[in-house]
Amino acid sequence: MQRTNVIDISVEAARAVAARVAMIPRSAGDKEYFPQDWFIDRIRAVNLPYQQQGRNSYPDFWVGTNPCEGFEVKSLAFANGRPARSDYDCNSSIPSGRKQERDVFLVFFLYTGSGASPRPVHSLSIAHADLINSDHMVADSHMNPAAHQFGSYGDGFIRNRKMYVFPHPFSLDPGGMGRCRLIVPSTWQISQSPKLRQVGTLTRTANATEIDSYTVNLKASGNLSINRTPYRYAGHQYVFDVFEV
Repeated sequence: MQRTNVIDISVEAARAVAARVAMIPRSAGDKEYFPQDWFIDRIRAVNLPYQQQGRNSYPDFWVGTNPCEGFEVKSLAFANGRPARSDYDCNSSIPSGRKQERDVFLVFFLYTGSGASPRPVHSLSIAHADLINSDHMVADSHMNPAAHQFGSYGDGFIRNRKMYVFPHPFSLDPGGMGRCRLIVPSTWQISQSPKLRQVGTLTRTANATEIDSYTVNLKASGNLSINRTPYRYAGHQYVFDVFEV
């Protein structure tokens, strides 16, 4: 069985959701910090050390020491019976389930409420980020280089911070809406944990090709040309076990 702190974190998170512990925005315009603050309270409740990284760093938190695992926190509003979107934005960094040789989880909330009012947690998925993207090598080598000497006088530059968009866990596991779930690779064999019960499995199949590079033509209305190459893991199936407390 994989050594991990995510089981204790998931149990505490499910307890807090069942107790209707809401997320509290710092202001009416807070779009980022209220789920992170709620997650910090859960880490503290299980007495784990943590380090919060800066904005645009991946992941948001390093938690624990042996093992040390990463946690990226994202959220969307839940209204009219569905999430606001079927995907989510990844600013500047490619998500993946490993970073600096450590496992990384995506902590994804659906919440109700708006403005400065408390935001009750409608659904929570803590998913190993390989569910979103399992290509660790591309994610680890990711850079955001700038293109200098831009503009008519050559003293501007293009800030090449890319935005990545991926399906969120509830698009991949729609049965998890209204629930608190933990999703981990089947190879971890955590079904042996007495704190969890397995409720399903998810399988993802690697794509036949990958984007090797792309070119944006600045003088042709931003036309984009994409170079695709065969993906070295094409057809490989990644299986994940789905648990509830």
